[in-house]
Amino acid sequence: MWASLRSDLKEFVTSVTEDTTNVLEVIDSKLIEEDTPSTDDDDDDNDDDTTTITNTTKNTNTPYTISEAHHLKGHKARLCSVAFHPMKQHVVTTSFDHTWRLWDVETGSQLLLQDGHVKETYGVGMHPDGSLCSTTDFGGVVQVWDLRSGKSACHFLGHAKRVISSEFSPNGFQLATAGDDGTIKIWDLRRRKQFASIPAHTKLITQLRFAQGSGDASEFTGNGQQNGEFLVSSSFDGTVKTWSTRDWKMLSTLRGHEGKVMGVDVLGSSGESSGGGGGGVRIVTSGYDKTL
Repeated sequence: MWASLRSDLKEFVTSVTEDTTNVLEVIDSKLIEEDTPSTDDDDDDNDDDTTTITNTTKNTNTPYTISEAHHLKGHKARLCSVAFHPMKQHVVTTSFDHTWRLWDVETGSQLLLQDGHVKETYGVGMHPDGSLCSTTDFGGVVQVWDLRSGKSACHFLGHAKRVISSEFSPNGFQLATAGDDGTIKIWDLRRRKQFASIPAHTKLITQLRFAQGSGDASEFTGNGQQNGEFLVSSSFDGTVKTWSTRDWKMLSTLRGHEGKVMGVDVLGSSGESSGGGGGGVRIVTSGYDKTL
C-alpha cells in the first residue's frame, strides 16, 4: 500500500499486507517502496496482526540504519491503514478485524480500541486540529469519531460499495470519502449530511488528498485558483485527477502509470513543507507498475 509522506514529520508510517506498521524516524524525506495494497480478505491466515515501530538514522556512509523501537500487537487480522495524529505523538490503525486503534508512538502502548464497524475497517483520516478521526469500512459506512471520548460523533451512509479512503478538508468542516463505487462524496460535518457526490473514476478510487498551499497549485488546477486549494484522487483506472474545492468540478487528469494507480500524496499541502524544493505543491503517485 502507498503510504503518505510528510516531510515535516519525524516519523513515517507505512502499512503492508503482513499486518505490520513501520513508524520510521526520518532525517531527510524519502519515499520507500512497498507492497501493493489488497482489499481481498481471503488470506488472513498468513497475517501476524502486529504493528512495528522502528527508528532510522542517517550518516555519511550508509543512507539509513533501521532498528525496531516498538512492536505493537493487538489487531486480530490484517492491518489496512495508518495515520499520524497532527500532534505527531499518536498513530491510528485500522484492520480487517473490524476495529481501529490509537497508539502512543513514544511508549508503544495502545490507548484506545474501538470496534464500532460491522464490516472490515479500511480507511482512516485525521482532522486538522486532531479532535476527530474518520474510519471507513467494506460495508460502505463512514464513521467520524471524537478522539477525546473515543465515541462516535456521527456516521455517513451513501457509498454503494466498499469505502477505501477518507480525508478531512483543511477547512475543518468537510470530509471527502471514496472507494469501490468510483465516486467521491463530500460530507458536511456541521449539518451531518452529504454535500456533494462526484462521479470521479471508472474504477476503484485508492486515495484522496487535499492540497492547500500557494498559488503554485494552479500548475495542476489550470484555472489559477487564488487559494491554491484542490482535491486529488487516484484510481485503479490508471488516472490521477484534481478537483476544484469551490464547485467540485474536475480541473485536470494526470496520466503516466501503466495500469492501476495505488496511491497519491501532495507535498507542500496544508501548510506542510514541500521538501525544500523551492516551494509550491507537488503531486507524487505510486503505481501497480512499480513506478513513482
